[in-house]
Amino acid sequence: MTESSTAATKGVWDRLREHKVAQWTLAYAAAAYTLLHTVEMVSEAMEWPHLIARVLTLLLVLGIPVIVTLAWYHGARALRRVSGPELTIITILLVIAGSVLWLINRTSAERAASSATASAASSAAPTASRTAIAVMPFANLTGDPTKDYLGDGLAEEVINTLTKVPGLQVPARTSSFAYKGRNTDIRQIARDLSVGRVLEGSVRSAGDRIRVTAQLINAQSGLHLWSQTYDKKFTDLFQLQDELARAIVQELQVNLNGAPPSSATRAPPAQSVDAYNLYLQGFSAMLQGTEQSLHLAIDLYGQALALDPKFARALAARSRARLTFLVRGYPLANAREDAALDAQQALALDPTLGVAHQALANVSALRSDWLQAEASYRAAQAADPNNPDLHSGYAMVVLAATGRVRAAHAEGSAAYRLAPASPNHLTVMAGLDSDLGLDAQAIKYAELATALGIQPPSLHAIYLLAATRAGRYTEASQLANDTLSPAMRDAGGTEALRLVYSALADPSNKPAAVQALQGLVKKLGIGSIEPADRRDFMIDFAMLDAPGPAYEIATLYLDEFERSGAGGGAAWTFLWLPEMRSFRQDSRFQAFATRLNLIGYWMKYGRPDVCDLTDGTLKCH
Repeated sequence: MTESSTAATKGVWDRLREHKVAQWTLAYAAAAYTLLHTVEMVSEAMEWPHLIARVLTLLLVLGIPVIVTLAWYHGARALRRVSGPELTIITILLVIAGSVLWLINRTSAERAASSATASAASSAAPTASRTAIAVMPFANLTGDPTKDYLGDGLAEEVINTLTKVPGLQVPARTSSFAYKGRNTDIRQIARDLSVGRVLEGSVRSAGDRIRVTAQLINAQSGLHLWSQTYDKKFTDLFQLQDELARAIVQELQVNLNGAPPSSATRAPPAQSVDAYNLYLQGFSAMLQGTEQSLHLAIDLYGQALALDPKFARALAARSRARLTFLVRGYPLANAREDAALDAQQALALDPTLGVAHQALANVSALRSDWLQAEASYRAAQAADPNNPDLHSGYAMVVLAATGRVRAAHAEGSAAYRLAPASPNHLTVMAGLDSDLGLDAQAIKYAELATALGIQPPSLHAIYLLAATRAGRYTEASQLANDTLSPAMRDAGGTEALRLVYSALADPSNKPAAVQALQGLVKKLGIGSIEPADRRDFMIDFAMLDAPGPAYEIATLYLDEFERSGAGGGAAWTFLWLPEMRSFRQDSRFQAFATRLNLIGYWMKYGRPDVCDLTDGTLKCH
């Protein structure tokens, strides 16, 4: 190296030391460190979007060359005010402050996570995560999409078997199956479901043989703990399921206080593998939810029961399929009575079958037998406490329908904690938050449900009510108009809705809006109005402080429900909306509630949230 280059290099280092560039850079890094953790804490408390922290991080990184440049040209002058030792002390203090903030934030996050998962675990034992396992639906590698039911059925049976093992925590089918078809990281699934182990696998079938490959995965590390391949005849399917369950218990035995593998053995779900195969096909068809697929499901369940008349789960599933006809408005003769008979026969065969208790509860709600519906849902949850469907069903069919909306919200929250990736439970939470007037939270859940596949029309009411309550009447009018049926449009529904929301903005326009709505009802013919439109008419009349026309529609609504057996349960949740206040405060509401058979239920289990009940007399506010 030449003397000139050595001198130049020495000059640069001398200037760096003289201007304290390294110290200023370290001080800047310490200040940035503290600022980032402060923003992280505030973001958690204020629920700010993660984008704020990301943008701030980028800006702070871009600031590094800026601070180096400023120090290079101005560091010497700045140091006339702040000495080197002082700058070092400031840097150390900032690092300490940032570390303390990081520790506090981490502790708070751990406490929040602990609180969120407390309901999913019956104890706080140190090995809880190692004794909690999620069983995922087995991938269908047969090449035939119609045989997805094989992998689903295998996973469900393993879940049902492992649930009986003492000390082992297993999320219900709904919880783990919510991830089916999504490319979700195993570690994320484990965090969602509060488990330490995940079982996944695949199914192949050819002729009369079935090959199953299963892997048990450490959810924290992503490492495989165990894997096994089973090659059996299809007639040995139940034996395969038992072997798989015993192998899992054997692998986890060190964490299960010595629970023997034999504890994972139980009676087969059916007396015939062929009957079980028909049941799985029926269940797959039922989940499609169309009128045709529901008829197919009932037929397949019937074939399964012909082979095995004591197949309790097929009876419970057929009861559920019949009820789906009622809920969706599809015609099916004697649906309610046959659903009740199926559920009762299933419970006679297996009193611990939670889904059969739920089916009977839903039949009871359709009959407005709220006391029996309550008792059956409690029995269902006692039999299967970790099934999120039983929590959300109880929330909507009984609690929300009877006006105990806050209790319904607690049950809906329990379902969401058990199955946070289920769009159906997100939809329930959106609806319950909306019922309570928590519109911002309702929209948050609605957006999550939409991202997971729920079609926007199912959530339309959430956005409509939020806009109305916020006084955005032009937007609300447009939202209401967007879902009008062709018949409603042809009858003048667009103009009637414009008048309704104009009257909400200016109450002096209410008489004209009421008159327009009454004219629309008359033109359509009150008996031909669709149930969803009848509900909307009732809400509109109630918002316009015109309960009389609302009661005309409500009486017809109830008459038809009683004749068809197709109503009740969740159909009445809208009665407890804030918008229905004038309807509830009307003197006719006592008789209406009595006809719905609600008074006796309230006297035993507690009044609705927005009413007082004294000696059988109802006063709503």
